[in-house]
Amino acid sequence: MASIEILPSDPSYPAPLWALVTESEAAPPTLYVRGVLPARPGVAIVGTRAASDEALRFTRALAAALGDAGFSIWSGGARGVDAAAHEGALDARAPTVVVSGAGHARPYPREHAPLFDRILAAGGALLARVPDDTPPLPGLFLQRNAVLAALTLATVVVEAGIESGARSAAAAARRLGRHLCVVPHAPWSPRGVGCALELVGGARPITRAADVIDVLGGPAPPPRRRARRALRNSPPATGTLPLPDAAFAPAGAPPGKIAPAPAAGAGLGAIAGGAIGAENNAEMTAEMTAEMTAEQRAVLDALDAHPAHVDEVCERTGLPPRRAVEALLTLTLQAVVVEGPAGLFRRALR
Repeated sequence: MASIEILPSDPSYPAPLWALVTESEAAPPTLYVRGVLPARPGVAIVGTRAASDEALRFTRALAAALGDAGFSIWSGGARGVDAAAHEGALDARAPTVVVSGAGHARPYPREHAPLFDRILAAGGALLARVPDDTPPLPGLFLQRNAVLAALTLATVVVEAGIESGARSAAAAARRLGRHLCVVPHAPWSPRGVGCALELVGGARPITRAADVIDVLGGPAPPPRRRARRALRNSPPATGTLPLPDAAFAPAGAPPGKIAPAPAAGAGLGAIAGGAIGAENNAEMTAEMTAEMTAEQRAVLDALDAHPAHVDEVCERTGLPPRRAVEALLTLTLQAVVVEGPAGLFRRALR
C-alpha cells in the first residue's frame, strides 16, 4: 500500500504545520499518509526508548484514559514509551497516529511493523514527512518531533534522560506555544534528569490523565459528523483532512496558513527586545570573563537580551545539553545570566 502525498499547496493541508516555516524553510513539509487521520484533537505522548517497567505501565494507562476522554493519541512509534502510548490507545479503541522518522516502506523499528499494521486496521494512521522508501536517519527523527508537537494540542513527556529525543519534542511544543506536560521523576535517576529539567523550565507537572484533561480544558468534544475517507486509494477532497486546525488558528489567520504560535515566555522576549533592547550588546569586562571556562564564554557569547531556551543555546554553541546546562547555571550564579520563565535565559543587563 503506497502512501498518499499531501502537498502544502493542497487546500486540505493541515494548517498547524505552517507554524514550522522558518527563514531557511519557506514552506512546511510534504506529508505522506497511510490510513485515516483522526478527527479527534490529539495528545502526543513521548519518552525514552529505554523506559522503566513502571513508566511503560503508566504510559499505557495514561493513553487509554485520554483515549476514553475523547482524544486521539500521537507518538513516534519507537520502542519504550512511544509503543506503550500506541498500545494504550488501542486498548481504549481510540485512534492513534504514528509520526515516523522513516518512510513507511521501511518501518522503524522493524519489530514494530505488526504494531503499525494493527494501528491501521483499527482506523489509525501512519504519517511521515519523507517518501516511503526513505531509510531512518538521525535528523529525520528531530524533524518528525516538530511535526508531532505541531499537530497536537499538548505533548506529554513520561520519562526522559538529559539527551533523550523526547526533549526535542518538548522543545518544539514549547516553541510552538503548545501545552507541555511532564511526569515528575526521581532526579537521581538518569531516566528522569530530562523530566526534571523540563519541569524547571516551566512544564506542567502531571501525575494522571485528569491533570492533562484539566490542562486542555476538559474532555474532548465529540467530533463533528463528517465522512472519514480512508487515505488508501485517493487523496482527501478539498477541506476534508480531519485535523483540528481551528484549535490552533489565531483570529484573522488566512485560510490554509497559520502564523507561528508565540512561545512560552514571549512576554519576556518582548520586554527584552523593547525597553532594554538598546543595551543587549553590552560588553562584559575583562575581569568578569577572565575566569570563565571556554564553554562558559561560548554560552555567554550565544546570549543577548532576548531570552533563549537551553535547546537554542545548544544549537548555537554545539555543546551537549548537560554541558550547556552546567555553564548556564554557573553563569546564573555569577549573575551574568538571568533565568526567566519557561527555561529561558538571557544576558544580565549592566
